Amino acid sequence: MTSTMTAQQPSPWPRRLRRVALALLLLIALVAVLFIGVTPTVEPRARPTARDIAAARGIWSQIEAVRAPDKPVRIRLDSKAISGLTALASDATGKARFDGAVDGGVLAAKASIALPLGLWINADASVTGRHGGFPAYRLKVGRVSFPPVAGRWFAELGRWVLRLKGVNIPPLDTIVRQVSVTEHAVLADLALTGSSGMVHGLISAAGQTVDAPLVSAIYCRIAAAEKETPAKTLSELVARTFARAQASETQAQTRAAFVALSFYVVGEQAEALVPKAAVLAKACPRPGRAITLQQREDLAKHWAFSAGLTAVLGEDTTSSLGEWKELRDSLPEGSGFSFIDLAADRSGMQTALRALDPASAAQTLAALRKAGEDDLLPQALLREPEGLSETSFVDRYGGLDRKHYREAVIAIDRVLAQNRGAN
Repeated sequence: MTSTMTAQQPSPWPRRLRRVALALLLLIALVAVLFIGVTPTVEPRARPTARDIAAARGIWSQIEAVRAPDKPVRIRLDSKAISGLTALASDATGKARFDGAVDGGVLAAKASIALPLGLWINADASVTGRHGGFPAYRLKVGRVSFPPVAGRWFAELGRWVLRLKGVNIPPLDTIVRQVSVTEHAVLADLALTGSSGMVHGLISAAGQTVDAPLVSAIYCRIAAAEKETPAKTLSELVARTFARAQASETQAQTRAAFVALSFYVVGEQAEALVPKAAVLAKACPRPGRAITLQQREDLAKHWAFSAGLTAVLGEDTTSSLGEWKELRDSLPEGSGFSFIDLAADRSGMQTALRALDPASAAQTLAALRKAGEDDLLPQALLREPEGLSETSFVDRYGGLDRKHYREAVIAIDRVLAQNRGAN
């Protein structure tokens, strides 16, 4: 009788599971209430201008100016430079808004990060005074304000995550030797020897995982074929790169092929996409001949680099980087804003997107195996405006977020789409 009654007693596990589930729901609700909001605290940013590009470029020039080992570089950031950096950061992500300024001896920065369902994470940080090493800063996320010591914990957590992704980030106090917030500027002593390698690692970590040995293998196959039968045009090289591509080609193989192609055509600049692959590919030197698209070497580089960028970093970032480059060229020391260059960028980007989309991959890869010059960049687009100064660009198109500019980009995309349909 006792054993029968014992056997009929309900198991305690369902009750425990319900309690655990309830506790988790309460925890999630608490986190949502404390850290998540329904509106962003940072207003939408206008898209970058040529002056924003110049400000960001100026900061990088300060960093590049000193290469001596262990010698800190003095970087000066005023509100204009910070505004330029935050404009680029907001534009590059597409899903986050950033803002910042330094005034009255306070460096203040804000961020609003978009979440699904129209929700946002809002954060504010501020730094004052002078600090030896990485600065203590005040951080508020959502409704929660953290003490200055917690700011360093968050920074260390970010560094730990990046190191897990293979980015060589030195200790915080090794990078940041001193920070001083003055009335209208921030002065920072940074030790950034090997900074280009660190930046390359950050770029690679931000994108899709790419099979470095596969990139190297495809690159070496391209280089070997080029020694036997040199290609003069990008269309020949593209057809050769994808000659072995089958309908069953995986995304990993296609992604690696676009990166290898960009390595070959663009050279050192493209190595930031997958630094490990670049190291491996050194075993197969590239022949020193130029590859052209529509008889122009620069257009071949634009197309190939844009395709490689898309394979690693996606559409939004690739599109923004291409436009930033043209804005920089519109400044006095540049060659002018070129819609022909932009067309080559967009053609390479759209080709990579279609090749990586399972719905269109087989058709796109088949087309690349027999690609001609007009397939990569229609001659009709060679009549687009180029050589525009900053003033001319603003007078005619207003800016990257203005109607006339958007219409010009739409017109380029329409020609590219019609060209695909005709082929």
